[in-house]
Amino acid sequence: MIKKMNKNDILRLLKSPVSDVTVYTVTDSTNTRAREMMLEGKKAPFLVASEEQTGGRGRHGNSFFSPDSGLYYTLVIQPENLDLAIQKTTLAAAVSLYEAILETTGIACGIKWVNDLYLDGRKIAGILCEAPRSKNNEIMGIIIGIGINIAAKEFPEELKDKAGSLNRPDLDRSLLTAVLTDRLMHWTAKLDSPELIEAYRSHSFLIGKDVSFVQNGTEISGTVTDINDEGNLIVEADRTYILSSGEVSLKSWKA
Repeated sequence: MIKKMNKNDILRLLKSPVSDVTVYTVTDSTNTRAREMMLEGKKAPFLVASEEQTGGRGRHGNSFFSPDSGLYYTLVIQPENLDLAIQKTTLAAAVSLYEAILETTGIACGIKWVNDLYLDGRKIAGILCEAPRSKNNEIMGIIIGIGINIAAKEFPEELKDKAGSLNRPDLDRSLLTAVLTDRLMHWTAKLDSPELIEAYRSHSFLIGKDVSFVQNGTEISGTVTDINDEGNLIVEADRTYILSSGEVSLKSWKA
């Protein structure tokens, strides 16, 4: 059975200073809890983690399947350069998650632009970064939300052909939480470094692959040639497309 998370274990294992750690057995959404804590004046950086979510959120308002065999995690930071953080924090989170999983399990996943990690052709983790505003409409900081399927074996009908897990019920979630936090603190302090994009490119599996995407209601197919220094996806089709957001579909998982 997968080990329970423990706040004291996380604090003991952490190498980076944080103002607080909150651990839930179950909550609606760690991003929602973190946002409320920000509004209450909690000092960043702080983290919120849960073993299960009842209202997990993904991009575009989609729900995120969050059974009790996963890790659902949010780190709140207050970077000096908010514009840079809004642009590149998702990239830093993807690299941090890749490294944390590799360090704690020995498993090398692949980053699917822009915010998902895949293993054996199935999504095992997603990232949702947000920049909530205060009552005065000022950005309070950056919320980095991450959900990881650690040992789930059954998925809802709509996910069973797409979702997967690390299949590591022996994984210590407290250790993964601490390592992930340390990697996030490292990379979010280096958002303007070329090392970040180099690391992101090296862990991406899309470069050289044929993909499709929708633009202005039209489906376009092409080949990914690069990820530029801003983190945009470069796709060669009838012309060169520079994608700064959105979703792409892989034509084939084969190399």
